[in-house]
Amino acid sequence: MALRKRIVVVAMWLVSIFAAAMVGLFAQAPLPPREPRLPGSVSPAAEVISGSDLGFRIDSRKGDTPVGRLVIRINGQWVEVEESVRLKRLTAK
Repeated sequence: MALRKRIVVVAMWLVSIFAAAMVGLFAQAPLPPREPRLPGSVSPAAEVISGSDLGFRIDSRKGDTPVGRLVIRINGQWVEVEESVRLKRLTAK
């Protein structure tokens, strides 16, 4: 009787893990397309919130939240940085 109880518990546990994975898979929001930029190019309306050599260029806003890119100052110009670690989509639609 104890063996049968363990099998039922393990089966229910596996079903719950599978269900959580499926919910997580469909709960992801699609990423917005990334626009290509030339190195050193700055749009005229871009606002940069900065320290002395490190800043954040605001491209747009989602409600009250600024959306933008990390920039650094090289020879007086703001240049977009390229991260060495990136987020990649696990699925393609």
